[in-house]
Amino acid sequence: MRKTVSIYTFGCKMNQYESQAMAERLEDYEVSFSKEHADLFILNSCTVTSEAERKLRQLFRRLKGLNPNSKIIVAGCYSELSPNQLRKLGADEVIGVKEKTAIHRFVSKQLNRPDGVEKGSFLTVTSSIEGRTRAFLGIEDGCLNHCSYCRIRLARGNKIISKPVDLVKREFSGLVERGYREVVLTGINIGYYGFDLDTSLAELLYELEKIRGDWRIRLGSIDPDTMNESFLELIANSSRLARHLHLSLQSGSDAVLRSMRRNYTVSEYLRAVERARSIDSRFAFTTDLITGFPEESDDDHRRTLRIIEEVNFLKVHVFRFSKRPGTEAAEMTGQIDSGVKKSRSVELMEEAVRSRESYLEKQIGRMNRVLIERSDSFCSHGFDEYYIPHRIAGKHEGFVDAKIIELQSDEEGSDAELYCRSVV
Repeated sequence: MRKTVSIYTFGCKMNQYESQAMAERLEDYEVSFSKEHADLFILNSCTVTSEAERKLRQLFRRLKGLNPNSKIIVAGCYSELSPNQLRKLGADEVIGVKEKTAIHRFVSKQLNRPDGVEKGSFLTVTSSIEGRTRAFLGIEDGCLNHCSYCRIRLARGNKIISKPVDLVKREFSGLVERGYREVVLTGINIGYYGFDLDTSLAELLYELEKIRGDWRIRLGSIDPDTMNESFLELIANSSRLARHLHLSLQSGSDAVLRSMRRNYTVSEYLRAVERARSIDSRFAFTTDLITGFPEESDDDHRRTLRIIEEVNFLKVHVFRFSKRPGTEAAEMTGQIDSGVKKSRSVELMEEAVRSRESYLEKQIGRMNRVLIERSDSFCSHGFDEYYIPHRIAGKHEGFVDAKIIELQSDEEGSDAELYCRSVV
């Protein structure tokens, strides 16, 4: 009987991609995701917030209690920066970010099995942790920014490592051939793709455009300073690039952005939004905000509230500032009281809900190309090119053209998630 391995993933889309890639390298084992009983567990860790680390430790103890004789490997960013803490917790193996490519060797060592054949130096996938419709494809690692709050750059490094264009094209083509209709390009900062290869994200997208098939590309998070003219021109001339970007903001205050060491001002951010919406007035933006950054004033907070309304975001992820070991921001003066951070985060989330509703109300009566991801007894569920969620009566497959007729929500209150009811 083959030994069993269960993989748990914390954090970003890049981690989700790498978990799938690790699973595919463990072909000698029976691999599952998030199952509570196995011979060995891989916890693919995140270190963005202290909460992410706390949740991993909590899961570790629960799995060890349920499986006292099982082995546990912790991989990723948390283990890269705090290996001794995880060994003290009881991890059987602690491996860093780059060692994920050799996961077969570490699993075989713990389960007393042959090493097997060593794979290539770049992780690749043939399927998706997301199902049979959408797949993630990692194209680069590392970030050139020096954001004062970020612990990920300490784990992943300031050196850009881009996957070669030909390898990305082969991986992308394989996913399309296997029936995936949307591929999400992801990385630590994909705007810097190609920095080490004398190419660029725009040039990669141009090459991918040549691949035949009925598919769509969605891009992972980028920074506004990487949205150059060639990139925007490509979006303008493509029918297969989603008209949606997760455009990092973090704060609506120039003073806070300087303290964060971000590479843009608020006006530059707004110009990037304006340029994209000059291509398509419906262009959708999602973003991240950090509230309660050291010395953030009430006026800084009000500026961030205003920019949510001004940009009219489709979705906003709000994070309370968390002091991360080894970062400049952790040692800054003017740390904000936790109660103030909590109240500001509530205000930001309430404004984000209003922004989402405002954006979606403007889409009523419009046609969209929806990719159906799943169906139940009554309707089909999917997202369009603007990352708007749709529910369409009846069972459908693949891409369908649908008209938005009204907004609906499953729940009431602050946890409600608006979606569009649409008809074909």
